[in-house]
Amino acid sequence: MSALHVRRITGFVGEDFGDPAAPRRTARSGPPGAAPGSPRALEPLRRLLEVEVARPIRRLPGRETFLWPETDPRLVVKRTLREPRREELVARLHGDPRSAGEREFRNLAGLAADGIPVPRPLGWVAEHGASGWRSLVVMEYVPHAETLEERLGGCPPDERQRWREVLVRHVIRLHAAGWYHRDLYLCHWILPAAEDGRELVLLDVGRARKRRRPRRRWFVKDLGALLHSTPAAVSSSDRVRFAIHYLDARDVHDADERRAWLRDVERRRRQIAAHVPRHGEAPTGAEP
Repeated sequence: MSALHVRRITGFVGEDFGDPAAPRRTARSGPPGAAPGSPRALEPLRRLLEVEVARPIRRLPGRETFLWPETDPRLVVKRTLREPRREELVARLHGDPRSAGEREFRNLAGLAADGIPVPRPLGWVAEHGASGWRSLVVMEYVPHAETLEERLGGCPPDERQRWREVLVRHVIRLHAAGWYHRDLYLCHWILPAAEDGRELVLLDVGRARKRRRPRRRWFVKDLGALLHSTPAAVSSSDRVRFAIHYLDARDVHDADERRAWLRDVERRRRQIAAHVPRHGEAPTGAEP
C-alpha cells in the first residue's frame, strides 16, 4: 500500500469532512459501508498523507502544516511523516495516543468540550509501518488577520488592558479544566474574523495535556511562555500585572504564595528566553 509496508491503518472521519477533492461530500453521505473509521471513509485522509504541497505554512523535519485546497483553503492539515521515537515513548508512558494526528484530534475535541475556543477537529488518520507512525489531523480553517502577539504590539494601552482581561479569562478556564498547553505563546492565540463570533482561538494544541491533578510547574511554564512572547510594546510592569491578574482569578491571595508564583514564572520566562530552538524554528512561530 505504501513504501512504509503498512501494518496498521487507523483513524476517524468527522461527519463534516469529505473527500478533499469534493469538500461538500461528507463521509456520512458516502456509499454504504463508508461509516466513520471504515477504510473507505478514511481513504480521502490517506491521500492527504501522500499529496505534494507547494507552499506549506510551516515545514520542519518530519512534519508540516498546510492549507487544503491550497488555492481556496477550507481546511488545515497538520502532517507528521516521521514520528520521533521519543515522542511515541512519552505518549505511551502517559497513556496518550501514539500518533501525533490522533493526539491533536483528541486534544481539540477535549478542549472544545471544556469550553476552550479551538478550531473544530474534522478527522485524523495514522499508519504504522516499518518506519514507525506517520499521521495527520484535519481541522477547520479559522480566517484571521493577526495573532494576539501582533495585536498587542500595535494597540494602545487601554486596549492592551482589555486583551489582558480576555486572555486571563481563557487561560484560567484552560487551567481550571486541568489542561496545560506546553507551548502557550501569544502567537498561538489568533483573532478570528468578526463574523466568527469568538474573541480568541487557541492553536497548536498537539502537545497539550489534561490531567486530573496537573502539576503547578506546568501552569508556571504556560505563564512563562506567555510572558516571554509579549512584544516589546508590552512593558515589564504590564507582564507583572498579567501574572497578578491571573493569581487573583485563581484566588491565590497569600502573600508568600503569590511571591513564589511570581518568582517561578519569571524564572521560567528567563529559561525560555535562553532556549535555543531545535531545527532553527522560532519558539513563537505560529501555525493555523
